Amino acid sequence: MKRDLRCFCRIWVGIAAASGLAIGYSMTPPTIDSHKEDLVIHADETLSITCRGQRTLSWVWPETTLVGEELTDRQTGRAPGGEAETGAGIPVGTPGAGAVGDHPVAREGAGTPASVPVQRRAVRVLECPGEPGKPYCKTLVLTGAKGNDTGYYRCYYRDVKAVIDGTTASTLYVFVRDLEQPFLRRNRGSNGDLETIFISRSSTHITVPCLVTVPDLIVTLYLWETVPMPLEDEGMVWDSKRGWSIPRQTLDSRPFIIGIYCQATQQGRDYRSTLYLVQSTGSQVYDFKLYPEDSVELFTEEALTLNCTATVEFNTLVEFLWSYPGKQMNSTVGIVHKRNSLSGFTEAVSILTIQSVNVSDTGMYTCSAISAEKKLDLATQVIVHEKPFISLDYRSGPVVEATLGQKSFKLLVNVSAYPRPDIQWYKGDKLISRRPEFNRMRLHQHYTLEIRDVHPEDAGNYTVLLKNTASLLERRLTITLIVNVPPQIHEKEIAAPSSPYRRGSRQTLTCTGYGLPAPNITWQWRAWSPCGLNSTRRLEDKHPHLSRRDRKGRSDSVPDCQNWQDLDSQNTVNKMENIETSVEVVDGRQKIVSRLVIQNASVSVMYKCSADNKVGKDQRLIYFYVTTIPEGFSVELGPSEEPLEQEEVSLSCIADNYTYEQLTWYRLDPQALQDESGKPLELDCRSVHLYADRLDGQLTYQERSNSWVLEMIVASITLQDEGNYVCEVQNRRSREKHCLRKYIPVKALEAPWYRHNPTNQTVNVSASLLMECDVVGTPSPYLSWFKDNQPLHQMSGLQLQHANRTLSIQRVSEEDAGLYTCTACNQRGCVHSSATVTVLGSSDRANLEIMILIGTGVIAVFFWALLILIFCNVKRVNPADIKTGYLSIIMDPGEVPLDEQFEYLPYDSSQWEISMDKLQLGKVLGHGAFGKVIEASIFGISQNSSLDTVAVKMLKEGACASDHKALMSELKILIHIGNHLNVVNLLGACTKPNAPLMVVVEYCKYGNLSNYLRAKREFFLPYRDRSPKTQSQVRRMIEAGQVEQRARLPPSPSSSSIGSLQNQSSSKSNQKSPSPAEEKVEDLWKTPLTIEDLICYSFQVARGMEFLASRKCIHRDLAARNILLSENNVVKICDFGLARDIYKDPDYVRKGNARLPLKWMAPESIFDKVYTSQSDVWSFGVLLWEIFSLGASPYPGVQIDEDFCKRLKDGTRMRAPETASPEIYGIMLACWQGEPRERPTFQALVDILGDLLQDNSLPDDKEIIPLNLSQSSEDDSFSQASSRRTSQEELRLACHSIPIRYYNCVPFAGCVFVGPSKLSSCQPGVKTFEELPMETTCNKTHNGDNQTDSGMVLASEEFEMIQHKHRGANSTERLVLVESSGSSVSSRHRPAFLSQLSGQTFYNNEYGQLSEEGRVLDFFSSPDDTRCLASSNL
Repeated sequence: MKRDLRCFCRIWVGIAAASGLAIGYSMTPPTIDSHKEDLVIHADETLSITCRGQRTLSWVWPETTLVGEELTDRQTGRAPGGEAETGAGIPVGTPGAGAVGDHPVAREGAGTPASVPVQRRAVRVLECPGEPGKPYCKTLVLTGAKGNDTGYYRCYYRDVKAVIDGTTASTLYVFVRDLEQPFLRRNRGSNGDLETIFISRSSTHITVPCLVTVPDLIVTLYLWETVPMPLEDEGMVWDSKRGWSIPRQTLDSRPFIIGIYCQATQQGRDYRSTLYLVQSTGSQVYDFKLYPEDSVELFTEEALTLNCTATVEFNTLVEFLWSYPGKQMNSTVGIVHKRNSLSGFTEAVSILTIQSVNVSDTGMYTCSAISAEKKLDLATQVIVHEKPFISLDYRSGPVVEATLGQKSFKLLVNVSAYPRPDIQWYKGDKLISRRPEFNRMRLHQHYTLEIRDVHPEDAGNYTVLLKNTASLLERRLTITLIVNVPPQIHEKEIAAPSSPYRRGSRQTLTCTGYGLPAPNITWQWRAWSPCGLNSTRRLEDKHPHLSRRDRKGRSDSVPDCQNWQDLDSQNTVNKMENIETSVEVVDGRQKIVSRLVIQNASVSVMYKCSADNKVGKDQRLIYFYVTTIPEGFSVELGPSEEPLEQEEVSLSCIADNYTYEQLTWYRLDPQALQDESGKPLELDCRSVHLYADRLDGQLTYQERSNSWVLEMIVASITLQDEGNYVCEVQNRRSREKHCLRKYIPVKALEAPWYRHNPTNQTVNVSASLLMECDVVGTPSPYLSWFKDNQPLHQMSGLQLQHANRTLSIQRVSEEDAGLYTCTACNQRGCVHSSATVTVLGSSDRANLEIMILIGTGVIAVFFWALLILIFCNVKRVNPADIKTGYLSIIMDPGEVPLDEQFEYLPYDSSQWEISMDKLQLGKVLGHGAFGKVIEASIFGISQNSSLDTVAVKMLKEGACASDHKALMSELKILIHIGNHLNVVNLLGACTKPNAPLMVVVEYCKYGNLSNYLRAKREFFLPYRDRSPKTQSQVRRMIEAGQVEQRARLPPSPSSSSIGSLQNQSSSKSNQKSPSPAEEKVEDLWKTPLTIEDLICYSFQVARGMEFLASRKCIHRDLAARNILLSENNVVKICDFGLARDIYKDPDYVRKGNARLPLKWMAPESIFDKVYTSQSDVWSFGVLLWEIFSLGASPYPGVQIDEDFCKRLKDGTRMRAPETASPEIYGIMLACWQGEPRERPTFQALVDILGDLLQDNSLPDDKEIIPLNLSQSSEDDSFSQASSRRTSQEELRLACHSIPIRYYNCVPFAGCVFVGPSKLSSCQPGVKTFEELPMETTCNKTHNGDNQTDSGMVLASEEFEMIQHKHRGANSTERLVLVESSGSSVSSRHRPAFLSQLSGQTFYNNEYGQLSEEGRVLDFFSSPDDTRCLASSNL
């Protein structure tokens, strides 16, 4: 049966292999350049055959003794791809036996040449050019062909294992016409003229292979006898390529045939072929083996012997062929063949021997046994080693895992060693042996350690040690075994509580899980309903690991209930407080404890806790049954706990149907629960029926509460009914008896009687009257009041309180005098008691007092309403002013009207909403009139899931709906803009109702660009000097200044902004070490500021504005104070919106209820209120001036009045800053063109500044040429950076500095460019403001509100006057605006270089928070030293 199965498997494997060949080699076969099936040439001619195909090609030819030579294009002297003759010749000059071109080449059908020079016989394979679709080509060239070269020439794909004609190979038969040798004779051995033809029993035809070299030769077959006789028969067939085919019966009819030969006559001469002996042979092979059967390993210089044995049928011919490495070159291999005739069969043996092996003999040795009908192959691997070795490595890694209870687990390693080493396994430091503690471990072959029935204590480190003592080799490897334990829930081992849960109570459900790795515990719930029949058994069948049995055989399987829902705060029927999960030590092990805290038990449900890890899962089902009955069983007495005599009493026993059954009432014998001494005994519920009398009652079922009620009614209770009553119930599951005892006290009836009688009273008019009727009785008597025998009732001014025990009259009148009687009645009778009331005085005075009180109240209400109205009018703010006055970045009004942008722009909460739980708010960075910015930490917004610092914009307390709308508009505009490197990007928002609106944006740690440039003035390098020496000097100068500042200034907190330049420590006592971010800030301050940095800042701002323009957005307030500096010198454009206090910022000029940044506004924005991207270009020019003046205020010393606005409109411009090159100043003038359309676009500015930045603006052999060459490091003041006159040469340079590719015609202030490269005219007459030198000033501080103002205030009517004058209206009013100036800051206790920074007032303008001290002033001067010595007022 096994043999049949093996045969069946081999058949299917063979079919699959054949199918694989058919599929794998379905390709285009190579083609030979010959249209005939055979080719005929003459002896000594040259044969040339070309083959082309899709893969690498090779040739084989019939004469195996002829070794070929394969030549490349370089060896043949032909350039690759060159043309060559194919099929008819070969290139001239081919190396080999002479010049091939001197001899004729055989062609198809060619006749015998007149004279053929003899050539040396050789085979060469040449490369040739391919064709489309067949890029590979090989040409076979045979020179000096002989008759023995007749046969099949095959071209095949070299890289394909199977050679199949028509699929992977093509064949051509070639006849070499040799008249001297018409028959082929390839075997040149001792028996070259004698061959044997073996005939098996299954052969039907016999082929006599007398092949010829002449295709049309007439061949006759002869029998070899004393007298040769020709053999003729009808079934005989001649084939010039195969020989004679003779039917088997033809030879069988002649049993004494010895031999056969062929004969032919050529040119009158007879030629005979080889003599063929005919021999009958067997064909069956019984067995075939190769010894040794396994692979052979040995050292060099040892002897190798392989034995190949075939057991065959008697007289069966077997030919052995060996294939082994280096067969052609290895001459030391000895092969011996033997045949042993045994009884019933013959044993054919072939023995291969190598006396001294070396490494090159390593490889596969194959023995092939070839019989008449089949070919059998066996192979073995021989490995020769130079020296002993041990190689040891992991098979599954250094850490492997098993599961508790696993039947078998094997520790596997990869071992390669020779000779086989000794092996030892260790667990920890203990050798694994046959000791009892290792009785579950077995050592197998292939170095494997098996562990059976895995236990938790099997976990640990296992070390395998391999030793070769003779060679002193040793290798060890350690594997860590982790035993995973399926989860187990501890509470399932304890009996579940049978009592239900009380409705409205707070409950805690606990699941304690243990497993390795630690399990994850989850909670689910489902509605209270049956799980279905046999659900538990179905679950056990599907998940056996979920069912375990205790020692008593009880199963703890979980019913397979459906419709489970995950438990979370949003999906729960009983209000859930939380789910607490912790690691606790329980029973000496660390276990995962999960507690579900239910705040209010209200609905009966089923809870399931699941503990799972990667190797298993365990579940616990909790029947959370909620009942209104305490503990599921209670007794109630009604209508009161202390009934009165003769009352109807109801005694009810209520038991929960889920837990209890069989309710019974008993009347307890008073003497039954007392011992002999009269002491009370404990009630035994199991035997209550022995000392109590059973009572009858009515049993009813209450469906709503799922409970039974056994009610016993006493119609008229007496004093004798007082005593103990017991209700007995039985538990449905445990069958245990439970009981509750109730004592009924009975009160006797008592007639009413007065403890204190009412007394006579005398009262004045408008006074108060109070009378009390103090009476008791059982039951409590009902009280009634009478006046002059008329009943009294509750009314205005007359009140009956405390169950009519008290009578009170407010504001007694004359009519209230009389006789008052109190009557008390109950079931035992009634009692009466009276008292007289006398009233003194008149009622007119009382009416006057009432009128005075009413008048006073009306006047007070009127004044309160008036105050509220005034307060509301004062606090009311126009929503339109907020929107336009505080939001800088808006969409182009030409695209969307300003008042429609809020509704037009969408907000997608699913994309931008951030949970407030992720935000941790910090200190306030800045605040404005209606908003503030807070530094915050947020978790999970970046990919590394770390805490990131962000800035949060939010409204101040008391903000109105219009402020909320304005901040929401800012959020929507930021979403519309999108992300860009040079724009402060939106990160998210918190917009949920009943929560503060928050806008989360990027945090820029280095503050606004204006403050930064001012603080870096002392460390600015006007020339290109990046030598380490210069940087070291600047760094030492900053560090020296910081040391001096720390020595003189006490630490004090200061306000900071989103990019605050101060990183001051907290005033708390527990100071923290500086964070890495703070260290980076310090490093930035140690880096000098260069001219390249200024160009880089300008380029980045232009790029950011180009992006805003592409998004159809206008900034309207582009200035250095609105540019923030981030890490890596990246600047970002921002809009502070409601977080900017424009009322305190001197850069904003009042215009009615709005304040505008007048110095940065284009003329069309000032006069016509037109804001476009080209007006932003004007502001960008002013920003360039700020950057290259290192943070100076524009138009220094110029009075902002009517004349200023007129001169600005007429073309007067600011002078060039000190550090601006002619190229930069030319860009400024281009941005300040009067006509908006003549200004460059931001895209053009990006190109211009990009070229300057790419060229670095400063060649190595050229320094910057400041427009004022009088700058000195000793006495120059940055305050005067703009107070000089521009020379004509400088203006000429500025005109030439604009890149040629900027516009075809760009006019500005006297310079006109025409054409791409020709300067038409450049008038150096740019009008500039005659400004006064900036003096050392400080802003005036207004006492009381701590606000500052620069004096730039335009009243609404004054601003309208400028607009009317611009439009040609007549006006006689004149406006004068003057900037405030101040005195210099005291230089006491300051470094010397600080004098150059005196007079510079630094602002944290990004949030509207005024900082009176800049970065350098904060470092090196005390607040007491900063004084305002001079000021000028409007």
